[in-house]
Parts: sequence; C-alpha cells; structure tokens
Amino acid sequence: MFQHSLRVRLLLPVLALVLLAVIATAATLAWIEAARVRTEAAASIDNQTSGLQSLLGVTRSIMLDRVHNSMHLLRQESDQLGTPGQGQPIKANNRDANDLLFGDKPQGNQFQLVDDVTATMGGTATLFSRTGDDFVRVSTNVRKDNGDRAIGTVLDPNGPVIVQIRQGHSFYGVVDILGTPYVTGYEPIYTLGDTKPIGIWYVGYKTDLAALDDVISKSRVLDSGFVALFDSKGKLRFQSKTGSTVDPAVMTQIAQQQPADWTVEKQDVSGWGFTLVAAYPNSDINHVIARQTLWIGLAGLLICLLLLGLQSALIWRRVLQPIRRLTDVADALSMGKLNTPIEEVKLKDEIGSLAKAIARLSNSVRLAMERLAKR
Repeated sequence: MFQHSLRVRLLLPVLALVLLAVIATAATLAWIEAARVRTEAAASIDNQTSGLQSLLGVTRSIMLDRVHNSMHLLRQESDQLGTPGQGQPIKANNRDANDLLFGDKPQGNQFQLVDDVTATMGGTATLFSRTGDDFVRVSTNVRKDNGDRAIGTVLDPNGPVIVQIRQGHSFYGVVDILGTPYVTGYEPIYTLGDTKPIGIWYVGYKTDLAALDDVISKSRVLDSGFVALFDSKGKLRFQSKTGSTVDPAVMTQIAQQQPADWTVEKQDVSGWGFTLVAAYPNSDINHVIARQTLWIGLAGLLICLLLLGLQSALIWRRVLQPIRRLTDVADALSMGKLNTPIEEVKLKDEIGSLAKAIARLSNSVRLAMERLAKR
C-alpha cells in the first residue's frame, strides 16, 4: 500500500538525502571532536607537566643554594681542625673502615663536627672514609628508618655520585639515600700527596615536596588519566588521586609497559633523576566521540523528522490536495456533472495546466452534449 503512495515516493528521496547528510555530518563532527579532545588532552598534559617541571626546578635551585652554603660551613669547620688524613682501621657499626682524621682528631664514630654544621644549617651531613673501593659513612647524622645513625653504610657503588668522585669531581644534585630523595652535595677529601680521595664531605637536605604532592594529587588527564612522578629507581613517589586510575601498581605497570590502548608521555626531570609520566586511556577519547556522535545523531534525527513533517505538509497542500480535488472533478465529469468548479486553473504550475486541460475537456463535453440535445 505505502509503496504505491505518491506521498511516500516523494518523501523517500528527501529522507535518503537527509539521512545521508546526518550521517556525513555526524562522522565529520566526530572526527573534529576527536581531534579537539586529543589537542585539549595534549595541552592539559603540557600545562600540568610544565608547571611541575617549573616547581621542581625552583625547588632544586633553592635547595642547592642551601646545600652550597652548608658545604662551605662543613669544609670551613673541617679546615679549622687541621689537614685531612687517613687513620687506623676502626669498626663502623660492625663494618671495617679506615678512620678519617682532621689534624690529629679522628672523626670515626664521632659526631660533633657533622652535628654542629646541621645545628646551624639544618639538613644532614656525613663524612665518608675510603676503605678499599668503597666509601663508608664513619660520621653522619643521616638516620635509618629505625632512627639509628647510618654509620657503616656505604655510598651507592652504582650511583651517579661515585663516578664523579672517582674522577676527582664534586657532585651536586638529587640522589636517593636509604630510599629517600635528598638534594645533596659531595666533595672529595684529599690528603697531601695522594691523587685519590681518602674520603668525601657530604651535606644534603631531605626533599620537602609537600607542595608538589598536593599539585600532583589534584592533577588528572581526561576522565581516567593520571600524572605520576617516579624516582631514579622507578619507584612511584607522587601520583594523581582524583581520576578513576589511582592504583599505584596499575600506574607503575602502565608507565613501564606503555600499553597500546593508552597514550603515555614521559619526561625526564632535569637535575632530579625523576621521570614525570602523564597518561590517559584511548577509551576516554572514544567515549567522548561516542557521546558527541549520539547527540549529533539525535539532533539529526529530530531535524530529519521535522523536515519530513514539513515536506509532507507541503506535499499534501501543494500536490496531493489539488490532485485529489481534480480527481473528484474527473469523477463528477464521468458521471455527467459538467458544471463542477475547478479552482486549480488559477495555479501556475503543472497542476494548474492539468486543471485547465480538465476544464477544457469538461467544456468540450458540455458543448457536445448541448449539440446532441438540439438534434
């Protein structure tokens, strides 16, 4: 029935064109939206990481100034005691080590020098003594987790400091000390006539990154992304806590494996040895595109229905209704009713032409009937 309807046949091409337009518009806008969301995500990552890099840079600069001042005081106090020298073997918390002398005063298991410096400058101080290939802490106020002084522990043989010291260079920067990052300074100690350092002066400050923790914990990329800061050993130090991805194990896995369904951006933090990671799942982009496409589709469907309704009304008024009236005139004419008025002759379109033809036919039939009646 409907396939033979003139209205349906007239509306189908319009419907097809509107649907094609809606689909093309939805696809185009979805592509544009995806590009926009990716651009905004990249901008968000750039803004957040730039701010964190700046915060870390300023923090390091301020703390390094304190480190240099503290190192100057430690060396000054050491020089007042006398010339550096290597003493007799001692026990530093059950570890064999060579004593370290300033003048004739041994420093092994003695803490007045390091404590006086930190009492004035804050932070921590240590005297290392070379024992074989290792540098052992013989005097320190760096504390272990249990609160004891870290006497007898050695400088990390695989860390960045030992390389510089063995080459006769000082080291200033961030290092991990007993699992905690410190902004530090290390300078080699020489005795007269020795080309190898007999020990190391150390000063350092435990990193106070409460402000950084606060900023990172509030950071987020899209709905499920995160920002995280890893130290030089790959340990997660700070992380986002506002998105849906807050599990440290999951963050660490994503940062290490960089799965294909995630966008992961890594940045080295200069001077810290840290790695700043910002990541988000590609599904966040897809969800945004899906939502946008749904809204576009619904809007397109509504527009399509409105257009079809308007088109249907126009077709009824301008085409179907005049044709129906002309059909009624033709039916009346076939039954001998020759005086039925035909208003559609006023139309200037094809229907008007058809109405005029029917009017002429009606007039011809009427004249023919009149001639027959006169005979």
